[in-house]
Amino acid sequence: MPRKVIDLTMILKTGAPIFPGYPTPIVHTWVTIEKAGYYANLLMFVEHTGTHVDAPAHFVKDAPTIDEVPPDRFMGKAIVIDVSKLPPKGAITDKIIEEAVKKMGVELGPEWIVLFYTGYDAKAGTPEWFEHPGLDESGAKYLAGKNVKAVGIDAPSIDQEPFPGHKILLPRGIVIYENLTNLKELIGKKFEFIALPLKIEKGSASPVRAIAIVEE
Repeated sequence: MPRKVIDLTMILKTGAPIFPGYPTPIVHTWVTIEKAGYYANLLMFVEHTGTHVDAPAHFVKDAPTIDEVPPDRFMGKAIVIDVSKLPPKGAITDKIIEEAVKKMGVELGPEWIVLFYTGYDAKAGTPEWFEHPGLDESGAKYLAGKNVKAVGIDAPSIDQEPFPGHKILLPRGIVIYENLTNLKELIGKKFEFIALPLKIEKGSASPVRAIAIVEE
C-alpha cells in the first residue's frame, strides 16, 4: 500500500524555544567549505531541547538512561488524541483518554504509543506556550495501567507542575516525547510512529527526528 511520511519534528536551531531554566540552544558554524574544504557545525544545548524523548532517569534515580532504553521502545503503533479544546493548563483526564480511545476502536496495550494534540506547538516561543494542557494524575495512571510504550505531546511538557505524568509514567519505563509538531494531520488515524534518540551515555533525554508513517 502507498505510504505517507509526516515529519513531527521541530527545527533545532540557535535560539530555539526552551523550557525555563535551560540554556539557549546554539548551532554554531565551526568550519566552512570556503575555509577548510568541508562544512560542520558545533551544537550546544540541553538534552531536552526541541523535539525530544525523556528517559526514566530524568525523574527516577538510578533508572535507565537514554542509552539503556531498548530501541524498540521508540517505535510502535500510534494514535493522536485531540485535546485542543481544553482551556489553558486544562487537565487531560482518564475519562478524556478512555472516551477518545473508545471512539477510535483501539485497545491500548504494550505495543501502542499515545500522542496528544494541543495545538500549542504554534505558540512556541511565546508566554502562552507554557499554558498548555497536560496529563493529570488520573490520565497518567490510565496510560500506565495500559502499559503503553510511550506518550507524547506537541507542547514543552507532558504535564504541569507537580509533574504527575513524569512521576507516574517514567518509573514504569514509559518514555515521554515532548515538543512534537504536525500532530493535527494525524487526528483520527492509526499510524506507525518512529522517533529514535541519540545513544548518549547516561543521558536523561535526547533530541529525536520523529516521524509518522501513514498507510493511504
